[in-house]
Amino acid sequence: MNAYARPFVEPLEFRDDSGAVIDYGNRWDILEGPPDDTYSVLHHPERFAPLHTVATAVVEYLIGNYGVDVDEGYQVLAGHLHTPGPEYVTRAVRLTPRTAYGAPITVVWTTDPAIRIYAGALFDTVYPSCSCDACDERWNECADELEETTFAIVAGGLAEHISGPKRPTLRFEPGMGFVQGMGHTVSYRLRSRDGKSVESGRTRAERVPDGILASARTTLHAVHSANPTHDWTPWRAT
Repeated sequence: MNAYARPFVEPLEFRDDSGAVIDYGNRWDILEGPPDDTYSVLHHPERFAPLHTVATAVVEYLIGNYGVDVDEGYQVLAGHLHTPGPEYVTRAVRLTPRTAYGAPITVVWTTDPAIRIYAGALFDTVYPSCSCDACDERWNECADELEETTFAIVAGGLAEHISGPKRPTLRFEPGMGFVQGMGHTVSYRLRSRDGKSVESGRTRAERVPDGILASARTTLHAVHSANPTHDWTPWRAT
């Protein structure tokens, strides 16, 4: 199997109102943080356009090196959460591995510009996570995360779980008073390809529409029955 290589992207340069080159990623003092007037303000969102190029290369690499079925078009977003409207989508591709219980991946190119990734039953993420001036994200670091997340899923690093129905409980937190627990939850764990790092997340199941939750529960029951670790299966290379 060929090794993946990120395509070359011409260096991008953007300037502020004074004409100075903007050093994205290093704009704010680490202690003081960004100025209040930079939140929710977007200058030069086009700096993230290279993510479209990187996502295209990743998808082409997966198609060329793994056994997958390919479906393209806005219809591939059906059944996913947090989907953008069709007017914001420039391309959407769903890759379904022919490996039993391999996690399908849907990649979406949006007009922001940004890339959304949907995988498995309920997992989703977006790059950049925020393009506002305060967050000061860099496109190349977002590309690192996009590639690592995608290839970690392909390697079988994704596990998802839906807890049994239960009411959220109240607990007392010093300085905060009574805090409501999560109750019925949807969670994921994503292990890096080298196994050295793990990220995870959890949300209330009540935020997921009933039909999507029921479908995900059926899917994950099959995955968990097949794999004792509850991980989705690694994709099979061609």
